[in-house]
Amino acid sequence: METQVRDDARARARKDRGARWRLIVIGVLFLGLYVVIGVHIYRLQTQEMHLRERAERQSTGRITLGAGGENHLDGHRGYIYDRHGFELAISVETPSIFVHPHQIEDKQSAAIALSQALQTDLGEIRQKLASKSPFVWLERKTTPEKGAAAKALHIRGVGTKRESKRYYPGQELAGQIIGFVGLDNVGLEGLESTYDQYLRGDVMRIQGVRDARGRVILTTDSPRLNALEGSSITLTLDQYIQKVTENALERVARHHDAKAAMAIVMDPRTGEILAMANWPRFNPNRFRDYHKDNMRNRTVLDAYEPGSTMKVFTYAAAIDAKRIRPGDPISQERGKLRIGSATISDTHTIADMTAETVVVQSSNIGAYHLAQKVGREGFHNYLRKFGFGQRTGINIAGESAGILTEPRRWAEIQFANIAFGHGISVSPIQMAVAVSAIANDGKRMQPWLIREIRDHHGNIILQNGPVEQDQVVSPATAVTVRQAMERVTTEGTGLRAWVAGYRVGGKTGTAQKVDPRTRAYGNKYMGNFVGIAPIHNPDIVVVVLIDEPKRGHTGGLVAAPVFSEIVTQVLPYRGVFPESVMSGKLDPFELQALSNLPTHNTLHAREDLEETTHWNGQPTCHHDIQVPDFIGLSSSAALRLATQFCLAIDLQGYGFVSSQWPERGTRATPNSRIELALQPRYQTLK
Repeated sequence: METQVRDDARARARKDRGARWRLIVIGVLFLGLYVVIGVHIYRLQTQEMHLRERAERQSTGRITLGAGGENHLDGHRGYIYDRHGFELAISVETPSIFVHPHQIEDKQSAAIALSQALQTDLGEIRQKLASKSPFVWLERKTTPEKGAAAKALHIRGVGTKRESKRYYPGQELAGQIIGFVGLDNVGLEGLESTYDQYLRGDVMRIQGVRDARGRVILTTDSPRLNALEGSSITLTLDQYIQKVTENALERVARHHDAKAAMAIVMDPRTGEILAMANWPRFNPNRFRDYHKDNMRNRTVLDAYEPGSTMKVFTYAAAIDAKRIRPGDPISQERGKLRIGSATISDTHTIADMTAETVVVQSSNIGAYHLAQKVGREGFHNYLRKFGFGQRTGINIAGESAGILTEPRRWAEIQFANIAFGHGISVSPIQMAVAVSAIANDGKRMQPWLIREIRDHHGNIILQNGPVEQDQVVSPATAVTVRQAMERVTTEGTGLRAWVAGYRVGGKTGTAQKVDPRTRAYGNKYMGNFVGIAPIHNPDIVVVVLIDEPKRGHTGGLVAAPVFSEIVTQVLPYRGVFPESVMSGKLDPFELQALSNLPTHNTLHAREDLEETTHWNGQPTCHHDIQVPDFIGLSSSAALRLATQFCLAIDLQGYGFVSSQWPERGTRATPNSRIELALQPRYQTLK
């Protein structure tokens, strides 16, 4: 019995253990099944997300505006204006021609057709059509005619798009100052490069949906294209004064067969640059046609030995330091002075030379004596205060600081040389700033070229104004120096700087250039002139440099006439008239001879007669008029004669009539226009 009970117990135990194992196995199976199902569900969910993202990538895309490429839309660069709103740089829309090479079936025929339509080399077209790239430019920013010709071919895979192209309406006007941009509308030279961050538009990305061919189709995102527009810049330049300066500079440079020429017109009271001219000229619309040297704004980037124009500042330092008075005698040392193994000399003997005469008659020996009275350290300090040896802060990339070494390094002959403008180098803009300090009662103003920058909404984001940098000399010293500069133009070396009706002052300079091969002074020169007008109440400062003139080389001969021509036209334009006009002593006909205002270049004689003069004569108008002889007449006399014959005249230039068209004796009708070319007195008398 007991044995049976034990067997039953063992059987139940075995059964219980079997049941537990079965439960464990079933649990493990269910757990494994749950794990498999969970993993599968997770994989399905993640695959769905991946597929959704993949679908979105395949069906949607972005267009980047203002960054280049196939899906590229140029933002308009901001405009550049002169001080009166004259457009110096603008953006216009032009077509660009592209091709998708893989879409073109007959590439040979397409190449021939495109080559003929675009007037482009066939081999170049074939090479582009054979490209493995899905997108190739055929011509960027081409003419509307070529764009229309490409579209007219109706070749699958060839298309056009509109792009923004930079255009310079003034052509060569201020070309080196404005600079230019590349194909991608990025500034490469001049102000276009320096202020590229302002002029360039922003980058914008727009969400879109792709079609079956992968092309982006815009969706609900609306491009705010005005956000792509760059900011616009207004300069201190005056386009008329710039044009007058460039024309005068070119005329004289060509006449004297010069290598190059530069000029700056500056308002000494504010530091504003009214004109900044370089010759040879440069047209940024065709920048690839020019050598890189022609693109240089040499008025800021280059430095030169100023020659005798430095005597103005040597004299100013001696007067301001109270080491000398204008009438104090200065020894000329019989025209030659030996310093060590070197000798400095003057070109002519000056009787009874005084401190002021050193400037008027341009004595090298006298300038050295003046500098000696100030001392090396004192003289160096004055030169630094005038702005030499340091950048002016005009904020043009690459501005030259010139060279002014420390006085402890000066040998005695170098000290002498610096006193009369050798052994020191200055930039034209430095010289303009320094002369402006003399014109502005001793105050040195920071030069500036940028008046303001406005964003595409018209909000001002940058604005400049006059900044006084230093009181270099006292107002009394400045007046004394200006008196000497006036004598330069009335009895000294600058007679050709004379301007009819105005009192002006200046200083000539003729710097011998160093031969780069021998490192010694050679036979090439830089003729220059610095001037102030009017001298008693300065309105403008003009700096002129003629580089390596071949027909004459002195500053008085080659540079002073440029000053005279600029001042003659600029002062009346700025509303600065001769004292005789303001006092009523000069009639309006004589005023016209002096002014030659841009709005008055064409004078309709009868209308001016009624509105501006009290002339009592009555013109005799006939239907058949014989053109009189105007040759040799002043502009006022020519105007009177034209009035008597009922003719209108165009005045070109200033001074006295050197040629006319139509010629004397030609038949004309009332109000016919006669073109008169005028030349200054010094040219006419030659």
